[in-house]
Amino acid sequence: MMMVGGMAFGIAFAMRLLVMNDVTIDQKFSELSMVPHDTYWVYAVAAAIAAMGFATIFNVQKRLLWVVAAGGVIAVCTRNFVNFELGYGPVIGSFMGSFVVSLIAVKAVHWFHVPNHVLTIPSVIPMVPGVLMYRSLLALINMRGVVGEVTLAFSNGINSALIIFCIALGVAVPNIFARRYIAKDRQRFLTQMLAERRARGKFIEW
Repeated sequence: MMMVGGMAFGIAFAMRLLVMNDVTIDQKFSELSMVPHDTYWVYAVAAAIAAMGFATIFNVQKRLLWVVAAGGVIAVCTRNFVNFELGYGPVIGSFMGSFVVSLIAVKAVHWFHVPNHVLTIPSVIPMVPGVLMYRSLLALINMRGVVGEVTLAFSNGINSALIIFCIALGVAVPNIFARRYIAKDRQRFLTQMLAERRARGKFIEW
């Protein structure tokens, strides 16, 4: 959260200083629409590039870049579908996107022999609500005493915090339940092996 907040503040401050045609960049940025205006394949390509970019920052192996890219595509497309097609909003949409990716990663970790977070974290980072965070910071920076400025700033900040929380929750929940299931399965397998050894007479009780 501190890293994301620092990045958001730096970009917001830089945009506030830049001026193009007597119009500040932050004014243009505040006009960006949150509703997707392109087809799904455009957002899929953007999500794949972003996921692979963050994966390289985290030193993910080259052989796994395409896996992370696929995870980013699944996460963003699921988020957009739940958010805009089903109408459940960005918070639930982000939760479902990260949940689906984490659920798939529970099985994929056995195929690629890597920890769960190596596949899930870079895949869900493209869903971080940068636009809402920037708007919240820009609203705080540009306060002029107008009625509703504080409400707008805190509304964007709270929504972005909820989305980040739901992304983390969606990644964690399948992993937690999968570990519990695997632990029970391993214990059941160990009990069965011990029973078979006792039956064969090759087990020594101490």
